[in-house]
Amino acid sequence: SSGINAEYGERSDEWFDEELPTDEQLESVLKPLAIEHLQVTEESAWQEATFHTLEAKFRVLSQAIEELERDIPSTQLGYLLSVGDVVKYYQTPVERQKYVELRPQSLPFNVKIVMDSINKPLQEY
Repeated sequence: SSGINAEYGERSDEWFDEELPTDEQLESVLKPLAIEHLQVTEESAWQEATFHTLEAKFRVLSQAIEELERDIPSTQLGYLLSVGDVVKYYQTPVERQKYVELRPQSLPFNVKIVMDSINKPLQEY
């Protein structure tokens, strides 16, 4: 199942019931993306590769979302500075019980609850 809600064109919440991707799955998806878009060589530490341009970040993350079938909330995009950060994001579970408690049936159709998998404080400048 692709997890797409045809009526609203959004992903459904089915991924909450799925297991997190294994290290091997993450490597098989993210390593080739790092090599293709971030000029990483096979021998280098691919998880340390950083996103040098927004275009490269977009290409890597959009393909990762498609292949791993799990969205990344826009609130987390600023925290994903390297491929290693993306790996950590996909390894972090979201508490389903908390999500279900926050999901009353009375919410308007245009309100969407987004659970953050990574909770980092905002950086002070």
